[in-house]
Amino acid sequence: MTRKDALKRLTGLAPRVDDHLERLAANPTSRDRPHWTGEIRNWIRQMEALLPAVGGKTAEKWRARIAEWKARLES
Repeated sequence: MTRKDALKRLTGLAPRVDDHLERLAANPTSRDRPHWTGEIRNWIRQMEALLPAVGGKTAEKWRARIAEWKARLES
């Protein structure tokens, strides 16, 4: 995958992760929580697999963002 395609995919998945994290925060008792959590974890795995294609400093920025999402997911 090209760097451009990897970045496009990363930037496409990021709003979905943010949206689902907001849903989790806003709906602590929802029956959909396991579904949302599973989707977030899947997207994060996909994003982590793309990081070698973006390389260097850009990958480090994405790693930090992913770490923040993981922390929010576990809290």
